Amino acid sequence: MEKDKKKFKISFHLIFAVISILAIIIIVRKFWGFGRGITKDEIDAIPVPDNPEITVYDTFYKIEDTTGFPEDDGVTTIVCFGNAPFADDRDASDNPCRLLAKEADAVVYNCAIPGSYMSTYNEVFSATDYAIDAFSFYHLAAAAVGNGGDTLSSALTSMGEVDDDTKAAVELLQTIDFNTVDFIYIMYDGSDHLARRAIHNEGNMSDTRFFTGSMISGIQLIRQAYPWIQVVVMSPTYAFDVAEDGSYVSSDSKEFGTGRLSSYFFYQYEACVYDEVTFIDNLYGGIREDNAADYLTDNMHLNAEGRKLVAAQMKKALEKLTDTE
Repeated sequence: MEKDKKKFKISFHLIFAVISILAIIIIVRKFWGFGRGITKDEIDAIPVPDNPEITVYDTFYKIEDTTGFPEDDGVTTIVCFGNAPFADDRDASDNPCRLLAKEADAVVYNCAIPGSYMSTYNEVFSATDYAIDAFSFYHLAAAAVGNGGDTLSSALTSMGEVDDDTKAAVELLQTIDFNTVDFIYIMYDGSDHLARRAIHNEGNMSDTRFFTGSMISGIQLIRQAYPWIQVVVMSPTYAFDVAEDGSYVSSDSKEFGTGRLSSYFFYQYEACVYDEVTFIDNLYGGIREDNAADYLTDNMHLNAEGRKLVAAQMKKALEKLTDTE
């Protein structure tokens, strides 16, 4: 028995040697290639798993029952509503709407208006008191269904001098035959948040003075008039708040009376889920605070890479909603 005990006695020196060898192997594998450089092709080939700490809130609702819908003309026709993300450099080749038209081989009408908001300032439109309300999403949707032409015209008359982009967008909107439209994309940036516009009215969810109220009210108008059009809501990308000294600060660092930027995002997401509207997450699933500097020219406007990212998000939604499988 004593002999067997000696046979299975473990040497301390052997354990130390094994641990040392394993440590050397780990270090060599960890730092192999350090300083040798890596090509772009090698980087692109690396599979990147989803970050488990980031939840992406994309939600898709596809129209399945097409009974009574217009006959498919074989052309994908899209109308874009919004502000800066779509309106900036509307004629440039890297504008998101133009990129989508090229990538998807689609007809895309860009009716986005620079400097506009999702919400309205007044509950009832007044051409003499804040005429720019006519260019909020709700009033543009009303014009799209044939109920807002007078609002747009009276606003343009009251405002007098209007920039060419706004004129072009309004004129284009008034010429579109929505019976041929397949998709509507809606994207407003953080302007409502930065202007301290109200987010949500639980007592009156259709109040257009609120971010979600204008959105849902406009979508309902479109759905009632054109039930075959698939509506896609694109969330805002990240936008920095601007401090009094002009420096950029986190849009979630403090409250500004109407909520943080993330509050606008989540109320918008919940409103879309409630009304079964496709929602694309451009914030957590796109341009976040930690990567915003790579995609923005200032605190909010998209640079070339930011536009490409948004166009890719738009195409993703289009492919998901036209998938026949």
